Amino acid sequence: MKKVLSRFTSVSDVFLALRVLGWALVLPILKHVVPVRRLAAVMYLAPRSDPRDFPREDRIVTFARWGARLIRWKSGGNCLERGLIAYRYLCQAGAKPTLVVGLGGSGKTAIVGHAWVLVDGQPAGESRASIALYTPVFAFDHHGTLLAAPPDAASSGPMIVPAGGPRLP
Repeated sequence: MKKVLSRFTSVSDVFLALRVLGWALVLPILKHVVPVRRLAAVMYLAPRSDPRDFPREDRIVTFARWGARLIRWKSGGNCLERGLIAYRYLCQAGAKPTLVVGLGGSGKTAIVGHAWVLVDGQPAGESRASIALYTPVFAFDHHGTLLAAPPDAASSGPMIVPAGGPRLP
C-alpha cells in the first residue's frame, strides 16, 4: 500500500487516477462497439501548454496499468484499454505518444494482438523486447490520426505496409 501511495504526489494525481479508473470501466464496452480508429480520435486530448513533466508521464503510464488491472484483475488487464488510457493522458501531457496495434504468433500458435504506446520512439511501460514479438499493423499519432506506416517494433523507424494501408475494425 505504501508503494501505491508513494505514486501520488499531488491532488491532481488523485483526480488523474479517478479519470483513469472511469475510462477503465467504460473501455471494455466501448472497444466492442466503437471501431479502434474512432476510439483513438475520441481518446485524443489536446496538450496543455505546460512544459513536459517526465515524472508525471511515468505516473500516467503507471495509473493506466493499474486502472486496466483493477477492472480485469485475473488477466492482469487488457493492453488495448491500458494503451488507450495512457495515450489519452500522455497526449494531454504533451508527450506526443503513438498508439500502436500489432499482431504476433509463430508456427502453430494462434495469432495474438497487442497494443502499446510509444513516447519519443520508446515503449512506455513495456520493454522493447516484449513488443519485438509483434508486427505493427496500424498506429495513431499524437493527434489521433492513423499513420500511413506504423513504427517498427524493433526500431523507432517506420515499417512498410501494403498499398492501401491496413484494414481497421
